[in-house]
Amino acid sequence: MDLFYIDESNDGTNYVVTAITVPFLRPSPYGGFDIVWPDYLNGLKAWRKELYRKHTIPESHELHGSKLAKRRGNFKFGNRQFSHEEAISAYRDALSGLSFLGAPSIMSVSGHRGRTLYGEQRLLRVMHALFQRMRMQCRQRGVNAMTFFDEGHPEYRSLYRKAKLYLPTGSANGETINRPLEMFIKDGNFKNSKYCGFTQIADLVSYCVLQKTRHERGQSDLSMKDIADAYACIPDEVINKRVSGNHADGIVRLS
Repeated sequence: MDLFYIDESNDGTNYVVTAITVPFLRPSPYGGFDIVWPDYLNGLKAWRKELYRKHTIPESHELHGSKLAKRRGNFKFGNRQFSHEEAISAYRDALSGLSFLGAPSIMSVSGHRGRTLYGEQRLLRVMHALFQRMRMQCRQRGVNAMTFFDEGHPEYRSLYRKAKLYLPTGSANGETINRPLEMFIKDGNFKNSKYCGFTQIADLVSYCVLQKTRHERGQSDLSMKDIADAYACIPDEVINKRVSGNHADGIVRLS
């Protein structure tokens, strides 16, 4: 079984959703299954300790991509603002330290306003596409899964419930077929990101992807170019590139 932690970033025109996959159960060599999730939690705790050691960001301080990039949120010792250079350095180190997530964990979908996907628009459009990739990953791995969303978007639960029964997907011969999230158990869960480090990672990545795709479209502020470039700091092995078609960076770009 895998757990998916999902968060989003948008500017009202461009929308990004990112899912972080964390293994929960894996077959035991002695029969049955081992709960492996605590191993990843320990990795996350070590990651936060390193961010404090190098950048003085308190381990209890919630990480927000937009606040860190824009030097808001009092990340320095929990009561001071970073300089631009300090903020970029911390952001890059936060992303480069994600190797503890293990084999392909991160997937992101980007889209922009004005298009639809099977009737869905804006954030729900990119979320629909993310669900398709999550299903694909679970099928490839032969696992069941549960999903955790950041609080604040009750519409995600409605779309998730629908997707467990009906998730239209294109096929190689041009037909639309229903490929629901049949391997996902339980209803969609909401977690307060303040208390969930994995959701905070999804936020950091999604905001970075937002700036990267904005830059590709010539929409990004010059001050955000360093954040756009920081995507390259994510360890290659933790990005799921099998879900992104022709894009080698693991980002699904909806036309």
